Amino acid sequence: MALGNFVRKVWLHNHLLHRLNSSQIRLLNNRYAHAIIASTMAIVPLSIVRGLVITASVICETAGFNDAALWFMQLQIGFLALAPLVLNIYIAVHWAVRNRLSQIYCIALSISTLMIFRRILDNNAQFFLDISIPMALVSGIIGNVLQEKVSKILLKLHQWKDNNNITVISFFTTLAIIALFSSIIKLGADNELNSAMHFFSSLSLYFYPTDFLHGISYVLLRSVPWFFGLHGYYLFMDIDVAFTAAAKINISDWHNGHGALNILSPVFYDMWCNSGGTGNTLSLIICILMQKKSTHRRLLAVSAPMALFNINEPLIFGFPIVLNPVMIIPFVLTPLLSYFVAYGATYLDVIPRISEIVSWSTPGPIKVWLASGHSLNALMLYIFLVIVGVLIYRPFVKNSLKQTSTENTDLDLLTGEMKIHQPTDFEMVPNYSHVVEENSYIEAQLQIEKLQTSGKFILYFQPQVRLSDHKIVALEALIRHQSDDGKITPPVFLKYYERTGLMPEIDFWVMEHALSYVRENMSEAENMAISINISPQTLIDYRLLNVVRKVLAEPLPAGWKLEFEITESQKVQEPVRVAEVLEKMRNLGIKIALDDFGSGYSTLHYLTRYPLDKIKLDRSMVLGLAKPDGFNFLKQVVKLCTVIQCEILIEGVETAEELDQVKSAGIELCQGFLFHRPLPGKMVCQLLTEQRTKELQTASNLQPDIVSEGKPCLHSRPDGA
Repeated sequence: MALGNFVRKVWLHNHLLHRLNSSQIRLLNNRYAHAIIASTMAIVPLSIVRGLVITASVICETAGFNDAALWFMQLQIGFLALAPLVLNIYIAVHWAVRNRLSQIYCIALSISTLMIFRRILDNNAQFFLDISIPMALVSGIIGNVLQEKVSKILLKLHQWKDNNNITVISFFTTLAIIALFSSIIKLGADNELNSAMHFFSSLSLYFYPTDFLHGISYVLLRSVPWFFGLHGYYLFMDIDVAFTAAAKINISDWHNGHGALNILSPVFYDMWCNSGGTGNTLSLIICILMQKKSTHRRLLAVSAPMALFNINEPLIFGFPIVLNPVMIIPFVLTPLLSYFVAYGATYLDVIPRISEIVSWSTPGPIKVWLASGHSLNALMLYIFLVIVGVLIYRPFVKNSLKQTSTENTDLDLLTGEMKIHQPTDFEMVPNYSHVVEENSYIEAQLQIEKLQTSGKFILYFQPQVRLSDHKIVALEALIRHQSDDGKITPPVFLKYYERTGLMPEIDFWVMEHALSYVRENMSEAENMAISINISPQTLIDYRLLNVVRKVLAEPLPAGWKLEFEITESQKVQEPVRVAEVLEKMRNLGIKIALDDFGSGYSTLHYLTRYPLDKIKLDRSMVLGLAKPDGFNFLKQVVKLCTVIQCEILIEGVETAEELDQVKSAGIELCQGFLFHRPLPGKMVCQLLTEQRTKELQTASNLQPDIVSEGKPCLHSRPDGA
């Protein structure tokens, strides 16, 4: 028996949870999921304010201030109507920021698409506030995706020198396409459109809780959409409005002696299935409170007070439940089990049926006491279901809150201190905790926001030296973060941009600012290269060629070359497309270097597939010199690189002994702390000025006091601006 339990546990951990988290990775890397989550997060404050307004209305009504209660209730209706429009606009903002497009045009296109769709579906529609969340989502995504595809096609058809041209033309072209196809659908398939709308309307009736089975569907309708950050109430508002109206009539008839009370009503779900909010999240809060060392306890300061009034958005997005295929299980299971128990207890008359309409924002115990006609049994059942919810949530919470092992340390973005995480109980799941930590999209968004509000990005440069004369022949541009107090943080934050698909934004920023800095501050240095790291995400970004042409529109100083470093240690997802892009870059005069050679994926595959001008040997090659055959191995690698006629540079040389061995292996270019660490732009300018002064002295054989009349390296811009 013990062996059987162990086998089942191994299967659960190694298969079910591993598959769930693999699906989470795919979702986190899906840009449509990103757009939905970003938009739904944007309306969270609106939902919270609406909940507080409803609470204020209930308090005023209880205190006898009926006019104030009515005013607050009308106000919350306005918030409710505004939510879809805000969501639609924020999809456009998210898409514009993510794809470096004009926010104004994206917002205008998104709203225009929404108005067109609204008019098609309802001939009598005069204003677009009367819309649903699904319509707002669909119209926002369709409009912006179509504009993106139109932009790609226009870029292929014509080499645009001005980005404004492509933006304006793609906007009007996309709008024309949407209007044209909408007109065709409306005129040519109006009957089919009406039939489809009728089908969806009848389909939604299936979720209307008229009996026990349909009541189960209603529970799922309210809880499952939260996986994507969508409130089930917002999605099917018509059902809830009709359900509430029917419940009021039923209770009124019962009070007048004209019929029996129904078991199911909106208050029934609010009492038994939404304690703390959808998903019975009051139980989840208690579970977090029980984990004394949990980092999520900081959520309680915001989520616990809100949960008293059944507002659970801070917890759902903060824990998170959203896009978490593990935590969605207890989130759905807990209210579902509560439904079964409460329905059975009501059916058997263990507890009375709902006899009063009580606002959903009323705290749980008070709501149960009032709605049940002051039933002690109902109150005891409420406490029992909260405890059952704790038992369901606890194993999931206990394991989800445990972080990666001590091997997976992390560096705080602002303090620079290492954070050590405790080991997890999921040892049987390969890399389970690592996957959860490294692919938390929401955590990455929070870290990026932390960066953007606490400082600025700056540039550092690390010189590359020619060993024959120790001359600086190239500079690698490196991004750093400078906090408001002046502290410099190394690029550990790049993993968050990579996780959210925003590496192109970083690469484009470095490219634009590095070339600008070279032009303005290093124009006296000649015949050098400025090297920019390009991530795999950027290599397949359709905007890359356009951005490169833009930054190269103004020529570099005499003899300077732009060099792109592609990272061998990161797997390229579309190798055929990458090869085509790199070939186009070389045609523009850009040198291609392979970075971190020997440290990552298909090393030889890179050498044969991609057009390369330089190979940068990883520091692991230098460290390997300490091994018995390390030097011979390095020489063989150098011979291999020589065969494909590439320049060879080795990274990480830190001692004189390592330098001697590197020279003996036939390597000419070097980059390492023995020569120069990454330096601010001003210090690099000083080095280049000194180097040019020595060259002039040697060439003209003049005294130092005469040579000093040469032009120095200018500093017209602040470092990294």
